[in-house]
Amino acid sequence: MSQEDSQDENIFKRWFNRHKNQETVRETIEDLIEEAVENGDKDFSEHEQLLLNNVLDLKYRKCSSVMIPRAEIVAFSKDGSIFDLADLMISEGHSRIPIYGESLDDIIGIVHVIDLVKGVLQNQRELKAVDVLSNKIKFVSQEKKVLDLLKEMQQEKIHMAVVVDEYGGIDGLITIEDLLEEIVGDIEDEYDHEEEPVISNQQNGNILADGKAELQEIKETCGLDLYEGLNDEEADEIETLNGLIFHFIQRVPEKGEVINGLNGIKFRILEVDPCQIKKVIIVKPQPAENKQ
Repeated sequence: MSQEDSQDENIFKRWFNRHKNQETVRETIEDLIEEAVENGDKDFSEHEQLLLNNVLDLKYRKCSSVMIPRAEIVAFSKDGSIFDLADLMISEGHSRIPIYGESLDDIIGIVHVIDLVKGVLQNQRELKAVDVLSNKIKFVSQEKKVLDLLKEMQQEKIHMAVVVDEYGGIDGLITIEDLLEEIVGDIEDEYDHEEEPVISNQQNGNILADGKAELQEIKETCGLDLYEGLNDEEADEIETLNGLIFHFIQRVPEKGEVINGLNGIKFRILEVDPCQIKKVIIVKPQPAENKQ
């Protein structure tokens, strides 16, 4: 065991021994995070604090709150050609597609891209989606707890679950990636297109920016110095808008929340995911009216 690992183990032993009389592990972790923030303790990084908070928040969340809604489900008919299905996978960037019978309420399985490879390579034009599908699909209720589902999907080696309503109709879809993103934030793969952070001046003088936009880039693009008012140590540690806002409030904000910054600047949160801020309106202070 390395010296660093030994130190980490001692840290957790010390904290958990101190809180061993707490009623639940949740209370213990909440106390650890609060203590670390209040004391300026560096044993938990900002990212580690976010992950712990996300796990705690996820404990009580239900499938209905994280599922892909019915209207956004990409599915394919069992009678469709595997070549058309391959085209759909390419255009949508999905490696798994649910397959339905008579309608979307009749999901009969899923097809993984690997299931198509043999038939496509051998140019088997007669093959339909139903010929290559897997019946290994899970149906769950809207009320099922997210962490329970994650555990079951891991144990059963299932990557996709279909959420049904009280009448048995299809209400939504959940992938194991969706569940993990609730804890760690967006997971991008080689088919996700990375775009440059948005930074743009608005007509009212405010600035629209992505959370991952760098403060230096905001300064160069819009002329607003968000480093002003920070001490040298803070300025060295903070690079992005995400980092700056988390520095102010020590948590991921909620959509619509307004955070006070320095020098009269405010940050209105437009879009967030569990681990980061996606889009922000930077509200500049209004100039004082000229006195008569």
